[in-house]
Amino acid sequence: MTNPLEATQMANLELRQIQLNLNAPLGPLNDVRRMRIMEAVGESFNPQPVPIAGAIALVNPLSREAIFMNENQIQYTCDGMPAQFSPSRVETLLSAIRDTLLLEDRFPMILQVIAHQDANGSAFEKTVEAFTPIPPNTLRGYFPGLRGLGLRITFEETPYICDLRIEPLFSDPAYFFIQFNAGSQQTAQSIAATVDDTANWLNRLQGDIGDVIQEILGA
Repeated sequence: MTNPLEATQMANLELRQIQLNLNAPLGPLNDVRRMRIMEAVGESFNPQPVPIAGAIALVNPLSREAIFMNENQIQYTCDGMPAQFSPSRVETLLSAIRDTLLLEDRFPMILQVIAHQDANGSAFEKTVEAFTPIPPNTLRGYFPGLRGLGLRITFEETPYICDLRIEPLFSDPAYFFIQFNAGSQQTAQSIAATVDDTANWLNRLQGDIGDVIQEILGA
């Protein structure tokens, strides 16, 4: 098992949110099943109101973790500055839910990672300069009021279809907004394999994929 990733940061790339979705045929979550789920994940998770009928949301405010479930999915989220992802802890939580609901240990998954990176200037200006060969002044002539550009890279690494997006963080143009998605919708895996793969993707965002992002941004 991969060691906990307690400082998910590489250079200026700061992982802010990690979300792991498991497609799972949970079925209706009645009061008895909800109580058993809460017992399985522990008292540190508190139930929260959710505007979706039949869904359940549990939040651990101290560790900044959340678990959301409905009839068709289990979603685990952690966030922070940086987000802290512990593979062993996540595997324990998800396995407890699986065992409580008597689910088969086979799940397609979607991973979503949100990261920010210091632009060392204006992310708007830097994307206009970096993401197209068209001179900035020419581009602004085509699009008066142009603020910035976004870049989207899609690729496949079996069993995952991946999507990497880089754009200015519109709420704070001193940063780039980076989103990475990896989905294995056509392949079901065990929770242990899914968590290991998640840890591997996070390590790669701090390694080879992170290096590519730095090169794209001229960092």
